[in-house]
Amino acid sequence: MKADALMRDAMKAQDCLYTLVERGIKDTNAYIVGSITAYMYAPDDPRAVIEKMANPDTHIVSLTVTENGYYHSEATNSLMTDAPEIINDLNHPEKPDTLYGYLYEALLLRYKRGLTPFTIMSCDNMPQNGVTVKTMLVAFAKLKKDEKFAAWIEDKVTSPNSMVDRVTPRCTDKERKYVADTWGIKDQCPVVAEPFIQWVLEDNFSDGRPPWELVGVQVVKDVDSYELMKLRLLNGGHSAMGYLGYLAGYTYIHEVVNDPTINKYIRVLMREEVIPLLPKVPGVDFEEYTASVLERFSNPAIQDTVARICLMGSGKMPKYVLPSIYEQLRKPDGKYKLLAVCVAGWFRYLTGVDMNGKPFEIEDPMAATLKAAAVKGGKDPHELLNIEVLFSPEIRDNKEFVAQLTHSLETVYDKGPIAAIKEILDQV
Repeated sequence: MKADALMRDAMKAQDCLYTLVERGIKDTNAYIVGSITAYMYAPDDPRAVIEKMANPDTHIVSLTVTENGYYHSEATNSLMTDAPEIINDLNHPEKPDTLYGYLYEALLLRYKRGLTPFTIMSCDNMPQNGVTVKTMLVAFAKLKKDEKFAAWIEDKVTSPNSMVDRVTPRCTDKERKYVADTWGIKDQCPVVAEPFIQWVLEDNFSDGRPPWELVGVQVVKDVDSYELMKLRLLNGGHSAMGYLGYLAGYTYIHEVVNDPTINKYIRVLMREEVIPLLPKVPGVDFEEYTASVLERFSNPAIQDTVARICLMGSGKMPKYVLPSIYEQLRKPDGKYKLLAVCVAGWFRYLTGVDMNGKPFEIEDPMAATLKAAAVKGGKDPHELLNIEVLFSPEIRDNKEFVAQLTHSLETVYDKGPIAAIKEILDQV
């Protein structure tokens, strides 16, 4: 990606140092981080990156590639084998496009050299991120027709689940100027984030790990309950606020949180339709957690944009919002009216035109497909629901849910997102 090439140039120019700025509502602190010792841009020399991963000195390969980078269909729980990038990696191993191409080739070298495999540590916002990446990698290996090596991956490679939580907006010239003006530091790639940070990590490593618990990481036997809480409440809430807030004309997330109708909507959505589905988390009260999340989102200092939250919806919605709908549909008394409003907001957003008729760009790997379906379908959600990699028959064929979604979508189109929210809040 162009942005990664720019990052390579910037990091090399400043000796791989960067500024971390923690911006709270009251206090701001800045630190120079020197933990990165080298920056390799994979397309420059794929073989060098693969050899670096295969080196016995490499014990952990950490992944932060966004949800779409896993080529995982949530609807079918399978690898997207028809994706051009996956097809490329199967046929051209010398120049991979995806994480699977790199992981496969590096692990194959370690396998042939009799070395212990490295641990694959996903830090992306996905349910069971570790299980998912390993399962998809095994599926990729089987497509390469190497059953013995695929079995070795399945048996020997570890991939811990994890939950990472910190709001970190994209870096723009605005952040660069802020760092320069406030701290006197010329930094082309500063990281501006909220003060809050949480990392919960499953203790499942094949080749050792640093003692991260000494610096506050929660290393546990089972991450699932923490992971579900964060994905469904924080990320799901973010997505709901993002699409509806964008259509309502807001620029920043803290503005959306301060809208009394949307704020109430998120609280009721979580209390009535999401929290009842979650397993208990030791020492956590879910309603207090929801309140703390909204308080964090209200931080105006980090200037987190609504547009950022709306990015890559095809990777986010199937992991953050749709699972709650599926679970509610399986219950005899399932509740999903508020969840349907969130999906309706997403569908209306996918037309690429705001409520004032102004076009905007949809940033998503499936943008062309999604926009075409949204425009063709209009107030009828079936065109989008028929995209099989996103929606399973369980949701597509449920007449009651589709009727509710259709009604909410019509209301968003005709009266706007706030009116659609108010109408549903009056019913629950």
